[in-house]
Parts: sequence; C-alpha cells; structure tokens
Amino acid sequence: MLKNLFPNVYEGWIVVVASSFIMMLSGSTFFYGLSAIFTSLLIDFNWSVASLSLAFSLRTEVQGLTGPIIGLSIDRIGPKFTIVMGILIAGIALFCLSLITNLVQFYIVMLISALGIGAAGGQVGMAAVVTWFSKKRSRALSIMSVGGGISGALVFIVAWLVEFYGWRTAVQILSVYYLIVGLFFAINIRSRPDDHHQPIDGVDLESEDNIHHIAEGMSLRQALRTKSLWAISTSTSLCLFAGVPVILLTIPFLEALEYPKTTASIGMIAFTISTVLGRLGSGYLGDKYGNKLILVFGYIFVSIGTGLLFFAQDIYSTMFFLLIIGPGFGATIPLRASLVAEYFGTINFGTINGFVVFISTLGAVFGPWIVGMIVDSSGSYSLGWLISGIVALFAVPVLAIFVKPIDKHGVVGHE
Repeated sequence: MLKNLFPNVYEGWIVVVASSFIMMLSGSTFFYGLSAIFTSLLIDFNWSVASLSLAFSLRTEVQGLTGPIIGLSIDRIGPKFTIVMGILIAGIALFCLSLITNLVQFYIVMLISALGIGAAGGQVGMAAVVTWFSKKRSRALSIMSVGGGISGALVFIVAWLVEFYGWRTAVQILSVYYLIVGLFFAINIRSRPDDHHQPIDGVDLESEDNIHHIAEGMSLRQALRTKSLWAISTSTSLCLFAGVPVILLTIPFLEALEYPKTTASIGMIAFTISTVLGRLGSGYLGDKYGNKLILVFGYIFVSIGTGLLFFAQDIYSTMFFLLIIGPGFGATIPLRASLVAEYFGTINFGTINGFVVFISTLGAVFGPWIVGMIVDSSGSYSLGWLISGIVALFAVPVLAIFVKPIDKHGVVGHE
C-alpha cells in the first residue's frame, strides 16, 4: 500500500491522491470518454440523439437511485470494499459495451455500468477524504476532484483510439486500463480510524482533541428534517441539468458543425482544464470565505456560460463559453461535498451525501434527454443550451436563501 511506501506522509493526503486517480479513471472512461463514441454509435446503429442521450441519462439515474445504498455501504462496510467492487463491475460492463449489437443491449450495459460507477465514483472517495480533514477539508476535496478535471483532457486520447482502432477496440483498451489502474489505487482508500496515530489534517498540534478526533454529526433522518439538505440537493440537480449536457454533447455539437472528432475533443479539453482551475481555486476560497458563497458563484458561472452557448457558431466561440462554464462547474464538485460535511458532520456523511446524489441526478437525467429531443426535433443545439442555462440559474436562489442548521451534533436546530 502507498502508506507503507510513504510512512512520513499524512495518510489523509495519500487517500486524497488515490481518490483523485480513481476520479481520473472514471472520468476519462465513463464521464468524458464515452462522449467520444457518441457519434460513432449514431452512425453505426442509426439511433436518434434522444434515444442515445436517454441511455446516458438512465445510467445517471441508476447511479442516483443507488446513491443512498452506496452511502450506507460506505458508512457500514467501508469505502475500500465499496470502491473495489464498483471498479470490478464497471470495468467488466465497459468491456461488454464493445460487444453490443442493438439498443436494448446498450441500455442494459449502461445500467449495469451505472452500478459500478456509482460505487467507484467520487462519492466514495469524498466520504473517505472528509474523515481525514477538518480545517483543510475544502482544499483536500478540491485537490481530490482535480483528477476528474484532468480526465477530461484525456478525452483526446480516447478520440484518437476511436479514430485509429474503431470504437469497439477502443472501449476494450479502456476497460483493461480501468481495471488494472483502478484496483491499484482503490486498495489505498479508507476512512480515518478514530484512534489514528496521525493528528487530523496532518497538523501536529498539542490539542488532545486534535489527536483523538472523533467523527460526529447528524443522522440521515435528522438531516432530512432540515431545509438545507433539500436546498443543497435541489440546487445541485438544477446545476447538473446544464452541466451534464455540456459534458455529453459538446463533442457531438462540434462534430455537427463539421469539425473532425479529434478537433472537437479540443473543446472538451479546454472545458476540463478550466474545471481544474475552478476545483483548486474553490478549495482555497471555500475555506476562506465559506463554501456556500463560492458555490453560489459557481452556479452563476454555469448558468451564464451554458446560456451563451446559444450564440456559438464555431469552435472558437464554443471554447470561449466553455471557459466560463468550466471554473463554475469545477467549483461545484468539491464545495457541495464540503458543504454537506460542514452542515451535517462526517459520521454519516456517506449516507447523507448518497441522498444528495440521489436527488441531484434528476437534473443530470432530464438535462441530456431534453436537449437531445430538442436536437432531434429542431436539428440544432442552440435552444437546448439556452433552456439548460435558464434552468441552472434557479440553483442560485434555491441555495442562497437557506442557512446552516444550528446544531450538527445530534439535535437539529430550526433554520
């Protein structure tokens, strides 16, 4: 294990790095990578954009439905077992994707892969990371989430594999890469034991409370009685209504403007690089100015940038608008998890965050599906981008008007 190779490094940072690599793997294969085969599937099988988008949406919904179950598994069994099983399921499903011959098989494979992605995704890594940090929690989560941003830059490699070998062989290569590298890093992820010999945050203070840090917080039942949990969940869902279509459909959108796949992937690379800036910057700003405030600004950037894609006519204007969306979308990923831990504690973080994932995926499901239907009916992406941006704008007041619960130590305060 990595902690044995680096005994003088705070184990929390090892968990951060391992979780970041898992996010990079999941993003480069499933989250961003599969967008590179979107057009190939349309051409090979003559499917509609809406039917293909619906498959990706249903995958996201299954991830959401399993969110609370996965969260319970994290809290009761531990993140290591959960993430190892997730990688095995997702990796095998990815290989099976290369063997499909019809739409029904595609839907089945996508739904099975969703079970694995949910258990091997950022939800598990975040649940582990928040137990290792207190004052540096937002920064730790932002560094962890960088892996997801870097994964988008790897979509160029996926696009090259698809063009050079064909989409089936490319998917098989990705599945082997995912299984081998994923399992190596998965065994290094665990929650912080209460009696761990290293102090919380890795800072050697003299405080006994710091050395023997005990996880605390609300139960899911208590959290459900707060308006804050519903505000976080709903606002995240509204943001994903715009964010997920941008991730899934940017490459097909640029291909529709008659750019080749590898050139179109450059637009996604620009987007993901800008999300890295948002992920890193938001960690520092969240610790300094508050997670909620910076998260609201993130929602504003996503909404405005997505709406402006209505005016995109070439790759240059598209990239400019993506560079607005990227930092905002990147900021939402670590800050949402940090806000959940701040408001409701860490002892049941996996279960509570799983519920947030469950609710928030509604936007991730309907966003791509609705944009896909608009593309099929109008032949253009413009109106879909505009509607997505407007929907995402409602995330701002939904989150902004609610305040932190008074007590996270077992008794829920009135908000």
